[in-house]
Amino acid sequence: MQEIIAVTSFSNMDDKWFEQSLQLLPADKQQKISRYMRKPDQLRALIGEVTVRLYAMSRTGRSHEQLHFDTNTYGKPFLRDTSSFSYNVSHSGDWVVCAIDETEVGVDVEHIQPIDLAIAERFFSKEEVHNLFALPEHERQSYFFDLWTLKESYIKAVGKGLSIPLNSFSFKRADGQFTFHSDTDPTPWYVKQYQLDSQYKSAVCAGHNHLADEPIKRDAAELCEEFIHKVTLCKL
Repeated sequence: MQEIIAVTSFSNMDDKWFEQSLQLLPADKQQKISRYMRKPDQLRALIGEVTVRLYAMSRTGRSHEQLHFDTNTYGKPFLRDTSSFSYNVSHSGDWVVCAIDETEVGVDVEHIQPIDLAIAERFFSKEEVHNLFALPEHERQSYFFDLWTLKESYIKAVGKGLSIPLNSFSFKRADGQFTFHSDTDPTPWYVKQYQLDSQYKSAVCAGHNHLADEPIKRDAAELCEEFIHKVTLCKL
């Protein structure tokens, strides 16, 4: 079963939840998070780690100490010694979104903001660029971020990074739904969009059509408190 966890309310996060959660992570993760210069970036990185580990413990039945992560040759992280737990994390602004599945999955979230739409000509397929600029001008920004999050979610689901050119595949909207098209990838990928709030776009991509109906929205402080309690309990 697929789960999409969307975490926000970082402003309510007490420093004690941050510090206690950070201390429970492996040393390399602590160092990576601490290297971020800005506290909001540290918070988003921490919440991503905490969300993955909390749900990995729940779905696999393992303790925190039994969770061992690695990365593939393209840098995509995965949980070792299991073929039934896949995940992907994305964060932007006020949101951290984690997609969890039994097969490969990708997720992206983006803050909608003014952007030079000419960038589409560098990264989108010819068909996508045509469909974008065929829209009325006031609809183009929203559609741009539709395509951007969908394409990012696909790239992350495949797990080969930007070795896959963004203009080598397309998403096309018909009857309010987007479908995937590629001349080089025969896999039937499925996508779904999620509206977190009016300022953000989010999309998930998976190799099956049983995508989550809605994201599970969590409060950052409550998530960290649950993580701390569960890890501590496992140590008793």
